[in-house]
Amino acid sequence: MPLYGFACKSCGHMFQTLVRSSDVPECPACGSGQLEQQLSLIASPAKGGADSEPVCAGGGGGCGQCCGMGMGVGGCG
Repeated sequence: MPLYGFACKSCGHMFQTLVRSSDVPECPACGSGQLEQQLSLIASPAKGGADSEPVCAGGGGGCGQCCGMGMGVGGCG
């Protein structure tokens, strides 16, 4: 089931929902069926395999760990 984003034309509520081909979504705020489907960004697939680098959201730690926390007391070790 694909995940779609919608904007309600009646109340302006924006939401995302899983939609099957036979389903007709309704606004969870007001129950209206007058919805406008929004464009979604599609994530490109990550390269898999042993040589792929970890994806870090932040700056990471000084020990090279993605989450900024190493093993042992005091962070890295």
